[in-house]
Amino acid sequence: MSPVAELALRVLRRADLKLGRGLSDDQIAEIQATYGFTFNRDHADVLRHATPEGWTDWTGDERSVRDSLAWPVEGILFDVGNAFWTPAWGERPRTKAAAVDVARRHLAATPQLVPISGHRYLPAAPEPSGAPVFSAHQTDVIYYGTDLADYCAHEFLRVSTGRTHHRRVDFWSDLVEGVGGIEFW
Repeated sequence: MSPVAELALRVLRRADLKLGRGLSDDQIAEIQATYGFTFNRDHADVLRHATPEGWTDWTGDERSVRDSLAWPVEGILFDVGNAFWTPAWGERPRTKAAAVDVARRHLAATPQLVPISGHRYLPAAPEPSGAPVFSAHQTDVIYYGTDLADYCAHEFLRVSTGRTHHRRVDFWSDLVEGVGGIEFW
């Protein structure tokens, strides 16, 4: 188990959060095959040991899971339709539909965000252990933890770990940090 996952589980137990049974390796493999992504190591390690109350129910309603997986990209595309653009995508097309199509192609190449709970997301693998947790609501994207353990400490114990360095994740960190000349037309 990764050190980050180990610490996250200790925090979750300390927070007195109801922890359901963990998922088996077969369940994790089936989830990944069904939804077309690979959990980042920390996320998978926690889910192998516990399914925390309020976290995404990976064995529940498929439509709900698909909606949660689509939320970050669909939110960005909504904002593209309402004036958001980044010069990294090239010149903005003249029509809203064309802009959304170009943005969709670029977003398909960015690291996928995988829901933890609500609007809190971890990047999928191949992002390594220690990837930051993001809160994503359209283009309002912020770091919500330097890693999964830091997120759990903030979210469930309301304490700071004092860690502030976030590993960069293509595109998503640019949104958080305002890098790349992000524009609103």
